[in-house]
Parts: sequence; structure tokens; C-alpha cells
Amino acid sequence: MGSKLGRDFFCRDPVVVAIELLGKLLVREIDGRRVSGMIVETEAYLGRNDRASHGFGGRRTPRMEPLYRDCGLLYVYPVHAYAMLNVTTAPPGEPTAVLVRALEPMEGLEIMRRNRGIDDPRRLCSGPGRLTRALGITPEMNGMSVEDGPVAFEEYRRVSPDKVVSTGRVGVDYAGAHASLPLRFYVRGSRYVSRK
Repeated sequence: MGSKLGRDFFCRDPVVVAIELLGKLLVREIDGRRVSGMIVETEAYLGRNDRASHGFGGRRTPRMEPLYRDCGLLYVYPVHAYAMLNVTTAPPGEPTAVLVRALEPMEGLEIMRRNRGIDDPRRLCSGPGRLTRALGITPEMNGMSVEDGPVAFEEYRRVSPDKVVSTGRVGVDYAGAHASLPLRFYVRGSRYVSRK
């Protein structure tokens, strides 16, 4: 559809990236078919000083290496039976990232329905684990580049600032006061977000 977002788009402050990803397409090719959704919800993670971030305090494990390597890399990790899709942001060497939390399905709905085992388009990608299952995104993709990997981001729509809602992040209660930082962003009025 639109032009592909390269590394430079992601080599910026994670809050800026999280907001500007709203309205972009997340695209995956499956069996030669495009499967995509418009991003309607994201969360920013700020690295070493963010208690909700995997890299808080400089924590580092082999699985987390993409967080420290460069911008524009997929950081995909398992949570229970699901995978969570993040993209690394700036600056390289600092473990910052943006979590993609929800999509409005656009292309390949029959593939998403098959992968998820449900029909309701509002529930196909309304959560970070749901969207990765719908698009067949797995932890094996951890560390791949947005420029030449199996997952791409494309220009699609511009979401005006008055349509962007910010709230505390979801599912990071262990982070104390950092959980309530207004670093979750979603498109006002979207029926596809994980929760209002």
C-alpha cells in the first residue's frame, strides 16, 4: 500500500515513535498473501530508568540483545502462550522499544480468522498476543530488521493529535508508579483497541 518505514523512522524517541505508529500498517506476508492491520494502540518503554521496561537497570539477557543492538529491530518475546511484538527505538545501546498492542484488520482477514479460530474482526487483533497470533508472528523472529525481515511497517493514514488518547500502560503493575505513566497511546473512537 504505502511506502515502507525504514530504520530511520524508529531511530527516535520511543514516545514519538509510539504516537506516530498509530495509523501505520503492520504487514506480514503469509503463503504469498499480504496480511495487515492498521495500528490503533501502542505503548512506549523507556529503557534503563523505566521500571516497566525489560531493560530496567541495564538488565541484559541473550533474548534481549535486540534491545541493545540497534533501532528498527523486532523484539519478540513469549508471554504464556502468546508472543509480544516490539520494535526497538533510539538511541542504539539504550533498551527502549515500542510495543504494538492492537490493530484494525485490513488485509487477509480469512488468514487471521484461521490463525485465531474466531470470526469477529474486532477481536482478531485487539491485544498484543492476539495480533501476533493472527499474523503468525513468533519469538523466532526476535532480532530481525523491519527493513528486510518478514514483518514490515508501511505508511497508511495520519492520525491527528486530537485523535490520540494517552493512558497508563496495561499489565505492568509490578512497575509501581511507572505503570501509570501516560505511555499507552490509542486512536480515539477505535473499536479495535484492547481496552478503553
